[in-house]
Amino acid sequence: MNEPRADLDDDGVAEAAAGWFVRLQGEDASGDDWLAFERWLAAAPAHARAYRRIERIWVEVEAQAPAIAAALDTVVSTPAPRRARRATPPPRFASRRTWLAGAGALAASLALVVVMVAERPPAQPPATSYSAAPGTTRIIRLADGTQVRLNAASTLRVSLGSDARRVTLADGEAAFDVTHDPKRPFLIAVGDRQVRVVGTEFNLRHRGGLTELTVRRGVVEVRPEEGAAQPVRVAAGQQLAHRDGAAATRVSPVDPGDAFAWTAGQLIYRDRPLSEVAADLTRRFGRPISTADARTGDLRFTGVLVTDDETAVIHRLEGFAPVKAEQIRGGIVLRRTEGGR
Repeated sequence: MNEPRADLDDDGVAEAAAGWFVRLQGEDASGDDWLAFERWLAAAPAHARAYRRIERIWVEVEAQAPAIAAALDTVVSTPAPRRARRATPPPRFASRRTWLAGAGALAASLALVVVMVAERPPAQPPATSYSAAPGTTRIIRLADGTQVRLNAASTLRVSLGSDARRVTLADGEAAFDVTHDPKRPFLIAVGDRQVRVVGTEFNLRHRGGLTELTVRRGVVEVRPEEGAAQPVRVAAGQQLAHRDGAAATRVSPVDPGDAFAWTAGQLIYRDRPLSEVAADLTRRFGRPISTADARTGDLRFTGVLVTDDETAVIHRLEGFAPVKAEQIRGGIVLRRTEGGR
């Protein structure tokens, strides 16, 4: 008898496995067929693996994705031999011709299913959104063990797939302590960059088109979201700064404690514009705090603000910077005082 072929390539083995599966489901499968199948099965480990995949796919096929269901449309209209019901037994030559036609269609379809299952990328689960409203912070523990501290007025979208853990930070700030899992990299889309980590601790901020990533433990890779550019590696004790749309990316040594200070109720600034301080305080307390004009907003500020109480923080700011706070309806305006540089 002629045995189903077993080419050295994977597609050939899959097709042969499908052929054996169809033949052995037939009511006229003989003892010689089973002996030949055993010889084929023992000829190479790949044969047994391919046959187990065929059996598993056949059991689960009704639950597969629509693409696989479409691939089996022709099989649906041609029942498998074991399930065939005939009112009257046809002549043997007709039965064999019908069986072979159905077997060929089934074998081809099953082989196609194997290839499609192998090549189809893993489906990604729906993304879950996590938000911290202005005036609040939030601690999030993801299903993989990763801990995220989300700063005020920030939103994350998270999808934990079987091949990767994907996160989007559109506008906000978060401190990540990522669980080590080399088989599922942790990928963050932020601005026009992608952050890739396996297991590390870092703070990520994206405000006003500026991305700042500060690493406290481990190494983080950052690359353009599109294209094949070489990644920039950021190690512990370093900070990456990148403006959306800019070609340049700056990496410099820093004290990671400055970036993480917000998690302990402090804001640390080193020569930052007062407009940035006002925006941070707005998010922290949930009430608008602004600068009166561009000259006031451009004032450089260095200092530590303990964010325990809005009124106390504003008083400290008045003591550190040449500004005066003016209460207005619904908020606070910072005005430059005489002598302010």
